Amino acid sequence: MASAELQGKYQKLAQEYSKLRAQNQVLKKGVVDEQANSAALKEQLKMKEQSLRKLQQEMDSLTFRNLQLAKRVELLQDELALSEPRGKKNKKSGESSSQLSQEQKSVFDEDLQKKIEENERLHIQFFEADEQHKHVEAELRSRLATLETEAAQHQAVVDGLTRKYMETIEKLQNDKAKLEVKSQTLEKEAKECRLRTEECQLQLKNLHEDLSGRLEESLSIINEKVPFNDTKYSQYNALNVPLHNRRHQLKMRDIAGQALAFVQDLVTALLNFHTYTEQRIQIFPVDSAIDTISPLNQKFSQYLHENASYVRPLEEGMLHLFESITEDTVTVLETTVKLKTFSEHLTSYICFLRKILPYQLKSLEEECESSLCTSALRARNLELSQDMKKMTAVFEKLQTYIALLALPRACRCHQIKMRSYWIKESPKSNEWDPYKEREISRQRHKEFGDRDTRGKAI
Repeated sequence: MASAELQGKYQKLAQEYSKLRAQNQVLKKGVVDEQANSAALKEQLKMKEQSLRKLQQEMDSLTFRNLQLAKRVELLQDELALSEPRGKKNKKSGESSSQLSQEQKSVFDEDLQKKIEENERLHIQFFEADEQHKHVEAELRSRLATLETEAAQHQAVVDGLTRKYMETIEKLQNDKAKLEVKSQTLEKEAKECRLRTEECQLQLKNLHEDLSGRLEESLSIINEKVPFNDTKYSQYNALNVPLHNRRHQLKMRDIAGQALAFVQDLVTALLNFHTYTEQRIQIFPVDSAIDTISPLNQKFSQYLHENASYVRPLEEGMLHLFESITEDTVTVLETTVKLKTFSEHLTSYICFLRKILPYQLKSLEEECESSLCTSALRARNLELSQDMKKMTAVFEKLQTYIALLALPRACRCHQIKMRSYWIKESPKSNEWDPYKEREISRQRHKEFGDRDTRGKAI
């Protein structure tokens, strides 16, 4: 049985291990994918940084070129400022040169305007590229941080699963080693059992042959040597002096000791049960310290308060019966007179149970009707009602058997015959009714008493 349970446990752990192994493969694949995505994002970030450095270099070159153009414009403006006074003095002689300088100035202005527009356009492109690069860089850094966090979480899960797998594998290996050791032990025990069985069969065969020979010899001796066998008839055998068997006495005393221990445990349990029942009806559903309990529960509590006077004599009666069985006496049903005292105490307790049973059933019904009673408690109360009925019936059946054993031999034989007659005459019911049998027994005892009275009178 234990090997089957361990085998089932081993199979269950193996299934769980395969399931966790499949989950581990999926998680590993997810971690590898996330690592690949992280590497790709890092590569993109590196390329973006390279493009940013390239744009910064272009911006620096454009700034330098713009400064050169600005210096050139200033130089041209200075030259223009110097050429204007000179042109005023030599208007007549230098009209042609003035026209030439004006054309050059317009060309320079147009070239300067183009350079300024180009510079402005480059500044706008650089600013847009810089903003776009910063935005992309922030997104990539945020995504990289998220992926690193997820990768760390996945790695933690993988580490936990790996640790769990290792523990499961170690546990399975230990279980396997234990099962192997147990299997070897069981095989060894089975081998020893087979050897012992063969030895027992051989001994049984030898004993059978020996006893068969002794039986034949004893039968021949009895047939030849014994003229009259008084043990053949119970009437004659009752006149013989019973043999004193020390082993039988020790066995009877041991059985009586076991019965005494059982009765002591039973008495303790019954005292606790009746006492706790009395305490319970005093506090639930109505606390007697705050309000008055119902008259039914008051009467029931009064009866339960007397339980010790009915329960404790059971232990005392069994103790007296145990003390009456010694090694020096011959113990048979006719000599155990203390059994009748125990039977009387048990009958008294049965009467007590019959008296409190209706009160307990009514008390449980009253408790179930209370508003404080939950559905679970109501179900338990119904079970307790059924159990109390069964317990009373079992005690009545036990009392009937003990009363039969405590009767004298003739009356006991008569009771057994009456029970057999009752079962024979009631084929439809396999159960024996002790109440009807008791009434019949009383009538039969009365008839026997009348016969004895008439016999004495004669």
